Amino acid sequence: MPAKAPSVNLLSDEESSHTPMGKAVLWITSYGRYILITTELIVLIAFVSRFSLDRKLTDLSEEILQKQEILEVNQPLEAEIRYTQERLKGIKTIISQQSLPLDALTELHAILPPATYLDTLSIQPTSLSTSVTALSTSGFVELLQNLSSAKVLKNVEVGTISKLPLSGIKFPITAALVQPGPPAVQ
Repeated sequence: MPAKAPSVNLLSDEESSHTPMGKAVLWITSYGRYILITTELIVLIAFVSRFSLDRKLTDLSEEILQKQEILEVNQPLEAEIRYTQERLKGIKTIISQQSLPLDALTELHAILPPATYLDTLSIQPTSLSTSVTALSTSGFVELLQNLSSAKVLKNVEVGTISKLPLSGIKFPITAALVQPGPPAVQ
């Protein structure tokens, strides 16, 4: 029968349970291995999760590049749209201000007596100035009465009145245009 292999145990059980060094070695050999295995598992999980995080980072980088390319391609279109919006804004302003001179011209035409005519007419966004020739004093008086009752004109001022030989009375008129209020809500 072959000889029994000798067993070598450098740490005896009796000594390890009583000395502080022995207690530490016993604790390290029993609980320390669980701590070591848990730490290794955490490291492995972090190592494996890094692959998925790297993949997500790559996908996000590609998505950002694609969106940047889309923005660069659409940049001329966006500039054209902004330019068109600015033009439409200007057109809207012009259209909203257009009715005021038109209303003033319409009312001036309506209140002008038959015996008078306009030599010159200048309509600004806020004022009106004209040179009028009345063929008779009754036409002159009627025009002044009509101007005082005009709804579109305010601060009407008659300039220097001059009598023309054979053609009547000539005088300048300046007036401020009444700005329309906001539209009434129904």
